[in-house]
Amino acid sequence: CRVVEPSTLQQERLQAIAEKRKRQTEIENKRRQLEDDRRQLQHLKSKALRERWLLEGAPASGSGEDEAMKKQMQEDEVKTKELEETIQRLEKELETLENGSSAASTKENLAEAAAPAEEEKAEAVPNMQKSPLGTVKAEKVPGSPMKAVEGTDMMKAAMYSVEITVEKDRVTGETKVLSSTTMLPQNHCLQGVKVYEDELKVVHAVSAEDGALQNGAHPLSSSEVDELLHKADEASLGEA
Repeated sequence: CRVVEPSTLQQERLQAIAEKRKRQTEIENKRRQLEDDRRQLQHLKSKALRERWLLEGAPASGSGEDEAMKKQMQEDEVKTKELEETIQRLEKELETLENGSSAASTKENLAEAAAPAEEEKAEAVPNMQKSPLGTVKAEKVPGSPMKAVEGTDMMKAAMYSVEITVEKDRVTGETKVLSSTTMLPQNHCLQGVKVYEDELKVVHAVSAEDGALQNGAHPLSSSEVDELLHKADEASLGEA
């Protein structure tokens, strides 16, 4: 079976995931920068305390060494002030990004919840006498391909359809799945005779040969549809 989702919901979910990853990368980068700036600020403050202690304990000689130390202290004070401003800015930016990341997660969860659940699709109607599989050609299989389209009557969203070719032994009543093909929905998916419909699936019987149902088609029950879907899944796994 295939996961069937409206294309708009899929795009919204992918966009939400991309935005979330982008924000997460920005958050990690700013956190690293913030930690580096905090360490550098702590280093400058410790250095300033040490230099101030040395100046206060040294005799007032007015030497060139003292002047150089005072100049260095002034430069460090400027750097300290700039770092403090940068840290405050990064903290605000980080808070904004984290709030945005939470919003992106909420959007992604909503898109995920709104997406349709995975549905199995396909069906078949009784056909003529069973023919040996080894002698049957694909374009002349004595069965009726069915196209099951998931969705309501409006069919607004982009969907997948599954065409399954089957044969039914008129003596034993056993239905055998010959092939299962997943394809994009086309207008011809809605042709043929509708033999089953519920809130999630619509099934039409279509002739494999001349476009007309040779023996007609009877409505299918939910259990018959489920049984055929199960057989179609097994056939798909066997082909894989």
